[in-house]
Amino acid sequence: MQTLLDEQQGIRRRRSGVLPTTGSAQAYTPAVFATAFLTLATLLVLRNRVLFSAVVNEGGDSGANSILVLRAKDFDQLVGNYSRIGFNHPGPAFLYVQAFGEWLLHDLLHLVPSPWNGQAVALLVLNAALLAGTLAVLAGWLRSWAAIGLAGAVLLGYAATVPDPVIAGTWMPLLYFPPFLLLLTAAASVAAGRTDDVWVLGVAGGLLMHGHAAFLFFVPVIAGAAIAVLIRHRRREPAGDGLFRGHRRAWLLLAGVLAVFALPILVNLVLHWPGEFGKYFGYGSSAQAGGHSPWSAAWYVVCFWPGEHPVVRPIMAVGLWTAAVVLTRRLPDGPNRRYLRTVLGFAGLATALFAVYAQFGIDHLSETYIGFFSYALPLLIITVVVLAAVELLRSQAPRLAAPRVVAAAAAIALVAGLFAAGTSARLGTPRYDDVPAVPAAMASLTSSAAGRPVVLELRRDRQLPDPTPLLLAGKRSATRICILDPWWTWIVTKELVCTADEVATGHRVLLSMAGDVPTGSAVIADLGRTVLSLPAESAPAG
Repeated sequence: MQTLLDEQQGIRRRRSGVLPTTGSAQAYTPAVFATAFLTLATLLVLRNRVLFSAVVNEGGDSGANSILVLRAKDFDQLVGNYSRIGFNHPGPAFLYVQAFGEWLLHDLLHLVPSPWNGQAVALLVLNAALLAGTLAVLAGWLRSWAAIGLAGAVLLGYAATVPDPVIAGTWMPLLYFPPFLLLLTAAASVAAGRTDDVWVLGVAGGLLMHGHAAFLFFVPVIAGAAIAVLIRHRRREPAGDGLFRGHRRAWLLLAGVLAVFALPILVNLVLHWPGEFGKYFGYGSSAQAGGHSPWSAAWYVVCFWPGEHPVVRPIMAVGLWTAAVVLTRRLPDGPNRRYLRTVLGFAGLATALFAVYAQFGIDHLSETYIGFFSYALPLLIITVVVLAAVELLRSQAPRLAAPRVVAAAAAIALVAGLFAAGTSARLGTPRYDDVPAVPAAMASLTSSAAGRPVVLELRRDRQLPDPTPLLLAGKRSATRICILDPWWTWIVTKELVCTADEVATGHRVLLSMAGDVPTGSAVIADLGRTVLSLPAESAPAG
């Protein structure tokens, strides 16, 4: 009798697509993760091996983030990187990853020649782990090395052809692509019935919400929808595993993940109420946020789809979506069909949320970098099309799609993807603003300051000069360099803004854009795009 009940329960599971989380799924997942992680990490690190030889004196966004990374190394950073809107993003998770990389690879092991290089390597390894996690989630359903090989080939080929380095980026807007891709695949997995992936959903969502305030909108809706659908499935199958029974480890992992991500945000709220959230609400209710037409928002959404010409992109989006829907509907009943259709559902939800965000949340739709994370949406649809086509071929033409044929095709595609990714410039040197003249400028500045704090005044005529390379170099050395204008507090922290005593007694210098140096000032150092000089009233006569 018990055997009969078990068989009937298995039939119900196969029809609904809700599979147990034991057995072969657990056998595939860790092996796929380890293989994919080692492959991707090796590819990214070797492709960016210049990081182990080139000295980088970072500036711009990289320099501003490195100032926060130094605070993270002292476990004193509670918020994320700055936003041009005038606030910091919710959490410091990415900054702590960078801090770990700087400490391990530069400070401890001396494997890289400058601190930022260690940060960059750590971010590349994080990207590899998140992408491997995505393939591992897929493996839990597909249970086929050939299918995972095809998915990996699609990922690598896509990364080699999109306009921006989505898997090799170290710039914050690019870092949101891997966790967003993982969020959608994990959400679909949870909604399709795999409770054990719920903690993966927490990891991806936590990283995203730490990284950018916009994900405070995306993540709760997507994760909430996944868990709501899971609860609905479990209630329809009272004889099944249940929501918590048999999945205690997954829920405990989720609780631990959420606690880690929530800790710095809660501490910041307690110490600096209402923290950055008051600024988020202020921006969201201001005239600066959104105000775009639905047509403009839709055009912004499709601009991240494949196509050299803008007119081609909506056609590609409609065509790929149509192919994905048609192919998944024709799949035979089973877990693969259910999961791939659920992926489409969450890709559709994410697309709708992105359109809403573009219309009501983004201030200037000309700023395309804000939507870099959405490159994950075309990739998901293309992956579904490829996997559904292979699965359909296997079910309707078993001789043509025999396991050996599929495995051989997957191997060829994977090798081609590795070659394309390995030779693509989009996986090459990460983006950063290098200022090679910083060491020489620091030597001149230290000599002229004669032990006094350096008060940095910025001259703005046509463009605002970047003070972060000098501020960062001062913070990493024994030379105190601070900035005169307190407006910079939200970018460089209060610690690097001059006090009243420093303004009164310090050595004041002027930082100007090249070509904007005021007449009569004595040049201390030429940093390339900017020039450091003594103000006219401080310049020596003669």
